[in-house]
Amino acid sequence: MEEIVIRRYHPRDREQVRILCCETGFLGNPIDDIFEDRAWFADLNTNYYLQYEPRSCFVAEKNGSILGYVLCSRHPLRFALIFYLFIAFPLFTKALFKCLTRRYSAKSRKFIYRLITRGSLERPKRPRATAHLHLNVKEGFRGMGLGRRLVETLFDYLVKEGVRGIYGELTFVESRQSEQIYTKHGFLIYDKRPTSIWGKLERKTYLMCIKMDLRNWAKRKEK
Repeated sequence: MEEIVIRRYHPRDREQVRILCCETGFLGNPIDDIFEDRAWFADLNTNYYLQYEPRSCFVAEKNGSILGYVLCSRHPLRFALIFYLFIAFPLFTKALFKCLTRRYSAKSRKFIYRLITRGSLERPKRPRATAHLHLNVKEGFRGMGLGRRLVETLFDYLVKEGVRGIYGELTFVESRQSEQIYTKHGFLIYDKRPTSIWGKLERKTYLMCIKMDLRNWAKRKEK
């Protein structure tokens, strides 16, 4: 049986990464439960990384299938300029038009409304001028260490490039997870705020920012 390989992203992986983004977009489950436009969702969450910083992206592959990915931006100022001005703004303008003309279903309109009205207010504080990552693993392959392998491969690359720190934003569901999952691997819980962007389907849900000092990570790895 062929082993799962962690390797750098290649443009041929784009469609599979986008599909996996949507298959895991709603708390690890398909985004379809709360939003119908997969292309829009994948554009928002993957376009910047795959187009502008593909060398900072890695995938887990087995027999040609992408089972997980980690996407990263090493350049926070470039990310802020390109993402918000050239990706997010056009996408939300398009989504708002579809909401106003009722081309989206009621559940999709509610999701877009929550993102627009609550998204920025409910986001946790994030470290300034710091790289960040976006990670997803396919259902059925979680709990096998794929996420750890992807992140460590990324960290090795970033340390060689002289990057000192990185953060990630994630949805934390109190009834499903423990903060120890992250702190035991050296992550700092940088900030955590209650969120309602996923609707009423999950209670005690938070958007959480975790941070890693890559210099300390590299030292621990050497021991």
